[in-house]
Amino acid sequence: MIEIIYKDGRFLAKGTFSLGIAGVFENKEFGDGNIEIRAGLHEIQEELKKEQSFSYQPLFPWLKGKEGDKDAIAKGLAAYYNQKEKEIRENVKQINDCILCYLFDNLEDCGYPFWEIEEAILPGSLDEVDVDAIYDNEECAYEWMNEFYKLPNNGTIEKTDVEGKLRNLYPMFNFDGLYQSIIPEGITFSGRFMEFQFSDGWGADLFCSAYDRFDENLTSCDWHNH
Repeated sequence: MIEIIYKDGRFLAKGTFSLGIAGVFENKEFGDGNIEIRAGLHEIQEELKKEQSFSYQPLFPWLKGKEGDKDAIAKGLAAYYNQKEKEIRENVKQINDCILCYLFDNLEDCGYPFWEIEEAILPGSLDEVDVDAIYDNEECAYEWMNEFYKLPNNGTIEKTDVEGKLRNLYPMFNFDGLYQSIIPEGITFSGRFMEFQFSDGWGADLFCSAYDRFDENLTSCDWHNH
């Protein structure tokens, strides 16, 4: 949960924001940490004067009528983004599955040897495994991509249990260790969009400044993994 205030010409956040396996982003003090509010007061005020706004339409119920009160706008922003965090918590399974689907689609596409990362492998799990055949599966992450790309992850669409399938396909992979290693690098709130970036703590060999932008429906709009 975050608080937002208007100070020194900027909207500043304090608190935490949880985004599934991408981590918990935190500002210990207002504006001090890895949570940022992108828009300024004037930009928001101009958007609120419109009947329709691409960037701020979903926030109208929280902000309309408050154009002249910067403190009320700050409270409205906080209420909106805290509602988004609540929705993320309620649908964290789909959020996590979306991220995992992207990761393993990347790995499978290039045959990336994740088994060479010591932390990524459960002890003793490769003793009788032919690593050259690890990716020789009947199923692959690419088959589930169309369930996640540019589609809501807010529970309105039933989706494949990606993590469950991946754990069966790759029983040697240390999923829990990966989650625990995650370094949440930053999240920026920009109207209807939440832009976030994170890396793994194993040397950024799997998630390397991984980035995505979610809209108000928790739709993945712009995945990148360097």
